Amino acid sequence: MTFDLVNTPLNKGVTRLEASAGTGKTFALAGLFLRLVLEEKIPARDILVVTFTEAATAELRERIRQRLSEALAVLEGNSTEDPLLAALVQRVQGRLDAAARSLRNALEIFDLISIHTIHGFCQRTLQDSAFESGVLFDVELVADQDALIHETAADYCRPYPAVHCGARARRFPNTAPSAT
Repeated sequence: MTFDLVNTPLNKGVTRLEASAGTGKTFALAGLFLRLVLEEKIPARDILVVTFTEAATAELRERIRQRLSEALAVLEGNSTEDPLLAALVQRVQGRLDAAARSLRNALEIFDLISIHTIHGFCQRTLQDSAFESGVLFDVELVADQDALIHETAADYCRPYPAVHCGARARRFPNTAPSAT
């Protein structure tokens, strides 16, 4: 199935784009972001973009900023060979000034736009809704829990003789109770 960035219908709500590595997901997401701002008139601050890794987030952030700038330049009269930008100019023909204003606003507030990793989004949501979620303000999400598991097992085994925690003591050799 081929994804048509220019003509794919935009659905309200959650849209998930899933594809293999190197297939143009970042390009497609940046284009969808642009289409949401221009075609659906959704303020950039109301769009949430979530991806997996820090590297993908940084690349996506840069690509979205670039596409917003390119679209603004085209709306201000620059020519383009880009099929998406050409289609967008036609779709906003009756409201070029308002569309350009939306893009300028998106670029001005760009650092406030929600483009996160999954963990970053969860962290921000927990901090923004600390009272509602019953979580402390400074909660930290941990991707790799091995150190916490190790520490918990060590705390559990510390008061018991090594015989009782034999398997645990072997798994965590630095945590066996001392022979005092």
